[in-house]
Amino acid sequence: MAESRLLAPLDASRLHEHGLLTPGNSPGTYRLHKRRLNRSSDEEYYDIPLNTAPGSPAFNDAFSTIPVFTISRETLIYVGLSEEKASEMWNRWIHWPSTGPCREIDIDDGGLQVTFLDFIIGALENKVDAIEDNDFHWQACLDACGIDVDVQRAIMDPHFKHLRLSASCLYWVKDTIEMRYAGLKTFRDRRVCERWNCSERRLARVDMKEANHQQQSTPRIELDLWGSESVIAALNAPGYTVLFKGIDQGRIAGLFDDMRALDHIETLLSSPPSDFSGTRSLFYFTPNHQVAQYYAAYAKRRANCESIVILCLRIPNDAIESLTEADIQRIYWPSSEWKELVWRSRTLQPLPSHLRKYRRAVLVIGTISRKPDRLYHSMGSWKEVTEDCVLRVESSGQSNIGIQYVFSGEEDGHEFLVEHGARNISALPYPASQLEAWLAENDHNPAQS
Repeated sequence: MAESRLLAPLDASRLHEHGLLTPGNSPGTYRLHKRRLNRSSDEEYYDIPLNTAPGSPAFNDAFSTIPVFTISRETLIYVGLSEEKASEMWNRWIHWPSTGPCREIDIDDGGLQVTFLDFIIGALENKVDAIEDNDFHWQACLDACGIDVDVQRAIMDPHFKHLRLSASCLYWVKDTIEMRYAGLKTFRDRRVCERWNCSERRLARVDMKEANHQQQSTPRIELDLWGSESVIAALNAPGYTVLFKGIDQGRIAGLFDDMRALDHIETLLSSPPSDFSGTRSLFYFTPNHQVAQYYAAYAKRRANCESIVILCLRIPNDAIESLTEADIQRIYWPSSEWKELVWRSRTLQPLPSHLRKYRRAVLVIGTISRKPDRLYHSMGSWKEVTEDCVLRVESSGQSNIGIQYVFSGEEDGHEFLVEHGARNISALPYPASQLEAWLAENDHNPAQS
């Protein structure tokens, strides 16, 4: 099982020496300082001292519980399963049948292998899904999946009801598990000691500046977190269209290289079916930062200790305006074409000739849809698409329709993004404080529920 350790021995030893790693409260777990969780946790948890005194009230709040092994019963609990369900599934994993596909930890015999994540997700098959606005059905689905009570509360949080009903119960269960597991994988894929020296040098400079600012009784230096003054100022960029995307950091592994420069933009491709394509992967962004924050807040609410980020890129208006009439298309609710394109895309129906212009375009700007794919499949035709299939967000006391910028996943869309803005894309950590502020702001917001 040594190969599945979450932290390499050298990492664990050094973290322990610095008082940043302790045994967990239950067997098979660690307690890791929050500023050592991932590549953006230094910024997100900047206000937590690295030298918190053991036994103090602040000490417990400064640490997160993580499993010792990525393949373990503790990981099953970490990703969101109840204690009982985790024990049941772990028993199945360790008593694997001798025939059929082997596990990823078994000797490779050249046949099919089942990864631990596939094993977890596979347990969701044949469960009765919930797609309608019926909390009883959703609760029954969550119970059948063996989801932990706290995770159930996060998924069912009424603040996110409007967004939750954009997909099915099994979709959000799978998404939550995959998000949490991807967060764990970042520990193994990016060893702590590989970035330790760089991080310590950078933090030493930041801590020194912080101390100097405190001595001078001036505000501390501004970090690039979502909600910071510098980020708020950047939302208004004359001459540019600013686009956003809320996403968990674990599932954009490979987007940046070790110097935080763009590496693989294709990491951001959304698989079909989606709003504007039933067969092709596309790049989806939104010009509405409220939409991106809505998605980020729901991800943060369902996360364990994963980092959630809001991606931000600026594209010159001149570049968008330079696209030919055929290369840029606009399609909005309540047009018949929007209804038909969304319905055909979500149900994998072929596009008639009058809709193929959207498939050929480099950029499609249009209304964001909602509701699970199964609901669209239950419709007799696109004419049954209603306003309830439109995503809305609250902004300045008004309910606004969400807009998306959708770039082709083919070479032309890829090249346009890289040439005109993606090289300067930034990933802004969405801290817990922003989630708390968002929840407080939307406590009595019917548009979000």
